[in-house]
Amino acid sequence: MAHAPTSTVRPVPRFPAGARLAASGVWVALVALGLVALVTAPEFFGVANLQDVLRRASILGIVTMGQVLVLMTAGLDLSVAAVIGLTAVLVAESDRPGGGGLVVGLGAMVLIAIAVGLTNGLLVTKRGVPPFVATFGMFVVLEGVRLAYTGGTASGNVPEGFREIGRGTLLGLPWPTVVLLLLVVALTVFTHRTIPGRALVFSGANERMASLSGIAVARVKTMAYVVCSLLAVLTGVFFAAFVGYVDRFVGRGADLDSIAAALIGGTLFSGGEGSFVRAAAGALLIVALFNLIVLNGLPIHWQFAAKGLVLIAAVALQTVGRRERAG
Repeated sequence: MAHAPTSTVRPVPRFPAGARLAASGVWVALVALGLVALVTAPEFFGVANLQDVLRRASILGIVTMGQVLVLMTAGLDLSVAAVIGLTAVLVAESDRPGGGGLVVGLGAMVLIAIAVGLTNGLLVTKRGVPPFVATFGMFVVLEGVRLAYTGGTASGNVPEGFREIGRGTLLGLPWPTVVLLLLVVALTVFTHRTIPGRALVFSGANERMASLSGIAVARVKTMAYVVCSLLAVLTGVFFAAFVGYVDRFVGRGADLDSIAAALIGGTLFSGGEGSFVRAAAGALLIVALFNLIVLNGLPIHWQFAAKGLVLIAAVALQTVGRRERAG
């Protein structure tokens, strides 16, 4: 008696709603913000305002790229704000009599950033210091250095010729935006297409397995902290050039803002996953939200409330997405 042929039924891939929303949430939020701006503050879409938002978002985006790298290794870097502030101070001071010149000032800051990144990375990987403690301690040290160097009051103007890199454009795009776009492409290719980049992602996803696979986990993680510090220097350069002067508030909040932008873009605190494209969009969302609050004449403290709510929503979506994927 002939038997009916059997057929193999392949399971239909699951794409849970929470996981999809966690991946696309930043884009949905940007569209929603645009609609709110269209109704409440149409001037938001003026060319000058959009360029200003794009410039500020790109400056934040540059340091966020470094933060994504560190978060991918299951770490974080709270010292970036101090690195940005110290960079701006050295840029301003270098043009004064006896300052040594801009090249010397930037060269010194690059060396300091490498030392900061190496110290952060070695404290975390070799001494087992929690990233929060290690990098916050470095933040305090750098703030002390800046206060000692400036005599307690950071002040000064950035050289006029240097301001062009912060305020100029290329084909209508601010220079910081051009640099950010190049960084997004380069870092995406690095983490997806190169052996060191994949090793970095693997080290954050499962440190023990990465170590058993022969990956020098400590070296890979330390490299992420060094790159993050160097990108903070670049952020400080663009920020100083854009603002044109230096005070004690330079760089303030860049640590938490960059972490928030990365998390809003889907980067995980637990490591092993992140998107440079969505992190850049997260930086744009934060800056655009602040700008919209100002245009609507709301008190400045609403910026902090709004950023906190967006961050909580982003982390909540990540949690839902991970649970649904696991299920």
